[in-house]
Amino acid sequence: MIAGFDSPTQGEILLRGQSVLNIPPHQRPVNTVFQSYALFSHLTVEENVGFGLKIKKVRRSEIQDRAREALRLVKMEDFAKRYPAQLSGGQQQRVALARALINRPMVVLLDEPLGALDLKLRKEMQFELANLHRKLGITFVLVTHDQEEALSLSDRVAVINGGQIEQIATPSEIYNRPASRFVAEFIGDTNLISGKIEGTHPAMLWVKGDSGLKLMVHPHPGSPDSGYVSVNVRPEKIHLDLEPTDQLNCFPGILRSVMYFGTHLNCRVELRSGEWLTVRQPHGSPLPNREHPGLCLPGFRNPPSRCRSNYRHEDSRFPIQPCAPTVSPPSWSRTARVRDQRLRLAVG
Repeated sequence: MIAGFDSPTQGEILLRGQSVLNIPPHQRPVNTVFQSYALFSHLTVEENVGFGLKIKKVRRSEIQDRAREALRLVKMEDFAKRYPAQLSGGQQQRVALARALINRPMVVLLDEPLGALDLKLRKEMQFELANLHRKLGITFVLVTHDQEEALSLSDRVAVINGGQIEQIATPSEIYNRPASRFVAEFIGDTNLISGKIEGTHPAMLWVKGDSGLKLMVHPHPGSPDSGYVSVNVRPEKIHLDLEPTDQLNCFPGILRSVMYFGTHLNCRVELRSGEWLTVRQPHGSPLPNREHPGLCLPGFRNPPSRCRSNYRHEDSRFPIQPCAPTVSPPSWSRTARVRDQRLRLAVG
């Protein structure tokens, strides 16, 4: 719809405050970078980049100057006389980007532009796109299924589910304060614990999970005091420890598997209640012997005595400590605190 190939059923599409609904696609100040590059194989790199200006009947000397300028932006000026078949995938993607930028559009549409690249090239192009965006100040609209790519490149993220926008926010808010269960599960890895608020206190709420797991959280002003909630705990917020503890939000469990990812370790832990948690630990973190594991989720340093958990240090059990559990709602959200960390509550 932004490019003009489809029309909205209602509403307006504004570019710099002006409606573009009555402007045909070829006249809109919008250019697209396709996943498949769509370069002309019989034209050189410079000719591919300057093709749009040639169609507009711009002078040849100006086309050459602007094509070289666009190639300099994407660091491809030394490849101006080569053909697409002589370029790598990453180089072809840079040429496609230069071709979109040469017309100096208001908006650049990027349709999964890095999807066809291998991991290393994709990382490099993410940095290139971010640098170009800051340097040129042009609006980039990026469509991607890669959550990491969306978080790293964007100033604002829109999460779409079944054609409906679930949430629009900054990458940090999308990740740490998801507006729905779908957003929490879709953006990054997470652990979701469903349960019901069973008790309140001026400074805390008690949540009982479906499996019997009991959590205590500090409510935020305006948080509900009853209803069904989903507690969202990110894997990197959880801490493994061998020392016994009587803190609240602390539960014993069994370390079932460890996967090595180079920069970190992914651990799968089964709680005594039957819940399974994914825990992300930095590379080099000490882990207990798998034959004598255990875990817990401490949330408060000095909980009220009537609420203390009394788990004994049996079979070399160790705790898992979530620094920032989050509760995410299907329809609305509130905030709460566990220690000094944000928590999201949701009524489902």
